[in-house]
Amino acid sequence: MDAIWTTIAVYMGAMLAISAYARKYIRTSADFLLAGRRLGLGLSVGTLAATHYGGGFHPGRS
Repeated sequence: MDAIWTTIAVYMGAMLAISAYARKYIRTSADFLLAGRRLGLGLSVGTLAATHYGGGFHPGRS
């Protein structure tokens, strides 16, 4: 059980460290929402596809 809590603590610490580092590059809400308009076509399409399929959309169901 201790290994699980240790893994969770390390993960949360890493996420906090990454967010503290990235915070200095985010100036406006557009930077946050649109990644500063610097995403390439591949990342943009991949993000939209992940949102589409991860959102539970299924063409056969309404």
